[in-house]
Amino acid sequence: MRRSMRCLGGTVDRVARRRPWDRAPDRSPIRGHPRRPQPGPVPFPEMGEASMVTVYFATNRQNEGTERSPKFGRNFSEKGLTYLRFGSAEVEPPARPGGRYKVTQVHLPPENIIDDPDAPKREKAKEKLGSREIFDELRASMVANQSDALVLIHGFACKFEEVLERGAQLKEIYQLDEKPLEVFVFSWPADGKMIPLISYPRDRDDARASGPAMQRALTILLRYLAGIGRDAHCEQNLHLVAHSMGNYALRHAVQAIVGDLGANRLPRLFKNVFLMAADEDNDSFELAYKFAPLAGLADAIHVYFAANDGALKISRDTKNAQDRLGATGPRTLSDLPLKVTLVDCERVSATTDGDRGHQYYRNRPEVVADIRQVLRGLPPDEVQFRDWVPEKRAYRIRPT
Repeated sequence: MRRSMRCLGGTVDRVARRRPWDRAPDRSPIRGHPRRPQPGPVPFPEMGEASMVTVYFATNRQNEGTERSPKFGRNFSEKGLTYLRFGSAEVEPPARPGGRYKVTQVHLPPENIIDDPDAPKREKAKEKLGSREIFDELRASMVANQSDALVLIHGFACKFEEVLERGAQLKEIYQLDEKPLEVFVFSWPADGKMIPLISYPRDRDDARASGPAMQRALTILLRYLAGIGRDAHCEQNLHLVAHSMGNYALRHAVQAIVGDLGANRLPRLFKNVFLMAADEDNDSFELAYKFAPLAGLADAIHVYFAANDGALKISRDTKNAQDRLGATGPRTLSDLPLKVTLVDCERVSATTDGDRGHQYYRNRPEVVADIRQVLRGLPPDEVQFRDWVPEKRAYRIRPT
């Protein structure tokens, strides 16, 4: 099978290799009818030889280290909630399946920001933005490899290094042979700890306060990618993954975008938005001050949820009185936009990591295979190993 991709005014022919996790989907014409038997189980994608994985990032955390040896902690930057540092990291993948990714180097480009608007031109000419170096590098990689880009927003109790390691993991397991992936992480100042009665409310406050900073990071990223030109960046897609409390942070970033542009002038930023195990209210799509405007920012939204998600049960019972979107799915289906696809992961949420069924988006092969098919561009009813559940208006992933 050959694929033709337009790039830089030319045509690049690429042979797409067929692998076990890339089986052709069962194209059953009638939704809900039994599908013919399919082979299983679904393995994780092969990683190949271990090599460093590059992850790009923006963060509003305070750098507690130095410029040469940065160490971003659990507090906001002392320069303000929306002050951002952009950088990149090299992450070493595990030597064997199930091992841990490990950050080996974090790079911060030098910056010289002139805050005085009345500064003379000679002084302004000395200004140096770290974001420019990082986005030049990201752009060059996207053009050279014909890559898509994926933005990751992490959840509760994540240290900065853990976020980078998860970004590297997603880059390796989500990218396709015919479409490589660059990962850009936004890291807000989660505690990285689970202290009872302290860590959760503090992280929730910090996630909410980080919405404007996240909006600023996305605006800078999108402005830069738009400047590449359609042919120069090969019509690559931008996707977003928000996990757990990262969905609450995303809500406030969406509200910051609405406040800046207005609800009727939202740009279509993303090809796919994946709301994974969302620690967000299950009425969020009904309300303009929550996730209702999100539909204007994306071609497609995918809500992955699991009723047996133990972390979200704790969130509901001890922290939030309302059912969680990542446990029940949306509260009502009557006004749900058609571009929102619901994916029930209850039968495939368990992993061997003791994570209470909350990390299936990266640790469960069936869910990873499902996401890869979405990124490949398959319509919801053609994704393999899904069953249609009419009463939920949802697809259920089958264990294999």
